[in-house]
Amino acid sequence: MQSQVTFLKQFKHYILVLRSHRFWILGSVSLGMVIAGLYGKFAGEQKYNAEFIVAAEQEKSSGWENLLAQFGMDVGGSNPGGVFVGESLVKLFSVRSSVEEALVRPYKTEGQKKLLLADKFYADLSYGTRKQLHNVHFNADMKQNSAATDSALWLLYEHINKNVLIASKPDKKQTFISVSCKHRNDTLALKFAETIIDVVTEKYIRSITRNVRKSLVVLRKEADSIQGVMNKNILRNANNMDYNINPLHQSAKVEQNKSLIDMQISISLYGEIVKNLKLAELALKKQTPLIEVVDVPHFPLKKLGWPLWVYLFVGAIGGLGISLGLLHFFGKFD
Repeated sequence: MQSQVTFLKQFKHYILVLRSHRFWILGSVSLGMVIAGLYGKFAGEQKYNAEFIVAAEQEKSSGWENLLAQFGMDVGGSNPGGVFVGESLVKLFSVRSSVEEALVRPYKTEGQKKLLLADKFYADLSYGTRKQLHNVHFNADMKQNSAATDSALWLLYEHINKNVLIASKPDKKQTFISVSCKHRNDTLALKFAETIIDVVTEKYIRSITRNVRKSLVVLRKEADSIQGVMNKNILRNANNMDYNINPLHQSAKVEQNKSLIDMQISISLYGEIVKNLKLAELALKKQTPLIEVVDVPHFPLKKLGWPLWVYLFVGAIGGLGISLGLLHFFGKFD
């Protein structure tokens, strides 16, 4: 009974202390809410996440490649040397050349000016950095970049890899790759994710089909050259056939027979070259596209981070806890 009385006295004392310092406590709670709200608004605000799932074809050498090799064409398989296998392909999304190439792709057109993705992401950098690199002008052709522009692109590359882009393999046993971009601007997050996938796809296809494209260039040159020779032989043979030759003079037909043989040889060679050319074109079509998007995000995008009201609630609890702790520290509850 006495313990209950003592507890009630202490409880009343606590209530009186809180009532007497209510304005100070409310001020602490309000200050905590303001600080947490400002942090949530400018530093910890929600971001939108655009996540794509892509699958890359990684075949081994097949009977098709072996057949083409018999005709002297080195198609290199679907992934020559296994350069882009597993984590190597994932890393290709985050290397500097891929990110910078994506940054200088057009985002949208304002009037006569094309706005690049780098222009949009440049606003994410700190004001001090932008002030130091104030003469930055991004170009779609990176060969025209100045030293300041290269420095800005390097800073953007680090910012993208740290805060925006994430490429990973969720399941090591599967070939699926997750490519996600998070940003305060949902349209910008989706656009950059699409662009980086396009850039890596183009790089992947260029690297893997390099041997086939080399064979195509050589075969096309040979086809054009042999076609020119064949046309000349056909014309020469037709001219020889037009001559009125005495049937009794067989020696006069020698030149006619030679032109006929040359024409037949050139036609045969041209046929073989055209056949090989068609096989090489089919091989190129078989190997592209090598990266396929299997899952595409749609608006509204998934939100990351706390909403603003959660920051306000946490700030209020923090302010209340600090005020009560100070009151206890100064012995107001004794």
